Amino acid sequence: MKQKDYRVFEGLRVACCLTFISGYLNAFTYVTQGGRFAGVQSGNVISLAYYMAKGDFVQVANFCIPILFFVFGQFFTYLARRYFEKQSWSWHFGSSLIMLICILLTIFLSPLMPASFTIASLAFVASIQVETFRRLRGAPYANVMMTGNVKNAAYLWFKGMIEQDAELKKTGRNILLTIIGFMLGVISATQLSFQFKEYALIGILLPVLYINYQLWQEKRPISR
Repeated sequence: MKQKDYRVFEGLRVACCLTFISGYLNAFTYVTQGGRFAGVQSGNVISLAYYMAKGDFVQVANFCIPILFFVFGQFFTYLARRYFEKQSWSWHFGSSLIMLICILLTIFLSPLMPASFTIASLAFVASIQVETFRRLRGAPYANVMMTGNVKNAAYLWFKGMIEQDAELKKTGRNILLTIIGFMLGVISATQLSFQFKEYALIGILLPVLYINYQLWQEKRPISR
């Protein structure tokens, strides 16, 4: 049997969980946070420009919040990754743990905090996720926005068909599976958010805990 040559954080199951989380968070914030997205900043930028054109600067400010906290997430990720690498700590496990802590804090603090706290903290989480997890079995993919994944899935699978390259076809298929994972996250979050409102965020804990468990298992020393 062929031995895998990639780390757990590049595995298909983890990638599908990550895109499920992204789909879930984006649908959750769209339903509960006034049409704003945690991770799909293209949508937020379009809405920001739309309301700017209409002269509705209250909405412009509302859509600036997730964009700004997504930017802050990039600053944080760069600094945190440098610190983890200097300490020789596992960055991917550390990143997934930070995401879990942020989500737990959001669940507990949202009822006590101002209205935009939820979208700000989840945009921060999405920013950490998209910068940390960028490869699927050695191939680049995106786990927050799906435009590149749709393009790559189609291109790689078709190129593999024409050139009779089984690896390219497999990579295209794997990226397609991550898109399906994203869609399942959107479906789950939409149904739960309409029913449970902001409490629906609790539903994201299971895949986040699964990723933390998988990364912990990889880094944990094997006892003999």
